[in-house]
Amino acid sequence: KLLLKPFVLLIFSALLFSTLTDQFLQNQIETVIRSKDGLSNIIWFWGFLSLVNAMVFPLLVAVLSSFFLVSNRAENNIQHFFKNNLELCFIETLRAWGQSFLWSFLFIIPGLIKFADYILTPFVVMFSNKYKNGEVDALQYSTLISKKFWWRIQLWLSVFYLVIPITLYFLFDEYQLFAIHPISATLLVFLKTFIELLFHFLILKLFIK
Repeated sequence: KLLLKPFVLLIFSALLFSTLTDQFLQNQIETVIRSKDGLSNIIWFWGFLSLVNAMVFPLLVAVLSSFFLVSNRAENNIQHFFKNNLELCFIETLRAWGQSFLWSFLFIIPGLIKFADYILTPFVVMFSNKYKNGEVDALQYSTLISKKFWWRIQLWLSVFYLVIPITLYFLFDEYQLFAIHPISATLLVFLKTFIELLFHFLILKLFIK
């Protein structure tokens, strides 16, 4: 039944476009690095686009997944949901990334801890009445809730951000390239769609508690 849901196709489309964009940008960066003329300033341009892609599409997938998972209780109009949440999610997520990067400059571990603390930030923006009423700061409230489920969040982050990506890389590295294996690459994106939905379901379940 999930295969027939239009929101699953939206999430799949976002992941597909993000993957194609990432592979294109990585190819451009590798071309610049391997150039016989040496590195040029254009690498900063491709690097910036790669960073934007790595930030924008995960957030878009998070918003789409959240709407899909709670659509029976949240606003039924996805345009209304996006209008009310996407801009604030982007702003607060940028704050979370900035804070995590600042801590990473000191040591890697504190940066990772901050990343885990702020993992619930988009959900605070989308579903917290306290945030919508201006009673709490998104990052602080995310940290407060995350500490209640610290071990479970660490487990899910380890599984979905390390174990699964590393496993897919070693098993299907070449088959993820659209330029070589478009069919298998498309199927893997479809698999990642359901992995994303499962991850957001587990994290959202903790937040709702």
